Amino acid sequence: MGLLLDDSLYANSPTAAILMRGDYADLPSSASLKKYAPTPKSQGPYGTCAGWATAYAGRTILEAIRNDWLGDIIDENSFSPSYVYNQIRMVKGCDAGTSLVDALDVVRDQGAAKLDEFGYECEREVTDSDKLRAINYRIIEYREIASARTVEKTKYVKKSLAEGRPIVIAFDCPPSFSYSEEVWTPQEGDYKNWGRGHGMTVIGYDDKKFDGSFELINSWGSYWGKDGFVWIRYSDFDFFCKYAFEMIDKSQPDPEIPDLSGTLQFRESNGDAMEVTFNGQYFSMKNPYHAGTLFELRISNNEPAYVYAFSSDLTFKTYQIFPLDERMIAYLPYRQNNVAIPDEESYNMLDETSGVSYYCFLYSKESLDLKDIMMKVESEEGTFWERLIKVLGNKTVDQANIDFQSSDVISFKARSKGKSVVPILIEINHLE
Repeated sequence: MGLLLDDSLYANSPTAAILMRGDYADLPSSASLKKYAPTPKSQGPYGTCAGWATAYAGRTILEAIRNDWLGDIIDENSFSPSYVYNQIRMVKGCDAGTSLVDALDVVRDQGAAKLDEFGYECEREVTDSDKLRAINYRIIEYREIASARTVEKTKYVKKSLAEGRPIVIAFDCPPSFSYSEEVWTPQEGDYKNWGRGHGMTVIGYDDKKFDGSFELINSWGSYWGKDGFVWIRYSDFDFFCKYAFEMIDKSQPDPEIPDLSGTLQFRESNGDAMEVTFNGQYFSMKNPYHAGTLFELRISNNEPAYVYAFSSDLTFKTYQIFPLDERMIAYLPYRQNNVAIPDEESYNMLDETSGVSYYCFLYSKESLDLKDIMMKVESEEGTFWERLIKVLGNKTVDQANIDFQSSDVISFKARSKGKSVVPILIEINHLE
């Protein structure tokens, strides 16, 4: 095994934005990434499971999906657990445990080395040339989708798998798990905290298999479980899974469709749409609204994108509204993501600062430093729109390549053509 379960190690891990309830409804009854998984191998008597779960299983699966590999070619291109583990271990050798977050940080920030170039070796040190080769295999993000405190872990994990993302988990492992066959059935005395951490990778689910179960690839060899894989019932997964992380690779653009697209919707608390007009550059609300007006704000993207939002007024002081906090990842990786800001149970409210309120949304193909953008908008000169365009500079997608539509909902489709950001500004006449 070898995974550390100390909650403090996971306290600052990046988190996923919670999508609207409808995005988790009507998921397929099953999904599987098993055909993209490498042949299960054994970590032996060492504490290296974090490297096996993230690099050998998770990263290999993403690369196989990207290249549509099947069969032997997957094993030939699998990734090294040692490249990851040897950089995060706290002592020499392979006995000490590590954090799953530390392993994911390596795969995101440094990449992964091919197993045929960096074997499963406890004493090998990582060199600069190893890092140079590995950098081509970085993932772009990972994010926590469930923790021990999460209610209904199952729906979040199923959503990720249905979208083609492997899930690496921190698992509190009872002794009986060692004797699993095709499906693991815990013993009556297993339902407690064991503090025996183990990292594994979830590769599929089936609502009918064993009354609803997840399938996992383990690192205990092909003689364990069913050829190295095991099914865990949803209820048992809910109990023993302490953390679950989605690994995200770069999306493959489809040249036939726009590569940035989405919608925005403002709606009063009474259900009335807050309609807008478009002047060729930005949007304005048709009607003025008083301080204290409560409204819903819904955003979506129809292609994977980083999405940011902030507000301002005639003082040009800016306020971040999405991502909701420092841990939340701005990247929304699915083909369809619907997010309520701040959530489906809460309203936004126009404050007491009358005049004009601005709501700015940035849909981007690359990660942005939102705090830096907000600070520069505050210090620039001109109208809010002029400030924003100056700050974004040559990142801004040409207006000629963006098709805007608006009525009750603002929608857009854009072809970036070498640029990266679609800015959308909504101006509200804000009465006292």
